[in-house]
Amino acid sequence: MRLVLLSDKFYAEYQNCPEILQKRNRPYACLTVEVGGVRFAIPFRHHIRHRNAFITYGTCGLDYTKAVVILQEDHLDTVEPTIDRREWNIIRRNEGKILYEFKAFVKQYKRAMRHRDNPRSANLLKYCALQYFERYI
Repeated sequence: MRLVLLSDKFYAEYQNCPEILQKRNRPYACLTVEVGGVRFAIPFRHHIRHRNAFITYGTCGLDYTKAVVILQEDHLDTVEPTIDRREWNIIRRNEGKILYEFKAFVKQYKRAMRHRDNPRSANLLKYCALQYFERYI
């Protein structure tokens, strides 16, 4: 697990994907994790209002629904992000829990892929950034 920023090349390739978080003037710091041999970048966000996340404090934390797959090393920026020390300490203490929860989330997403006609699956599939990476997960 490490902190990263997504590169301009990544954003150029996925510019027409509205569920991928994109703010040019304030890029999202992400935490990388590996699940099933696939590397993901999970963004840090504020004002998270759903349960598919790891909350560090208040409504801040890692938003699993906006995670993306990192297919190439040049999809990561060379600049290392910084985050609040308090938040980083919480992340470091909970690495195992985050990995466990994110694996469960990916499993849930894969199940939703198999049951697209189920209304409960529809929202997850519609608002999740993994929809652009289904063939890789």
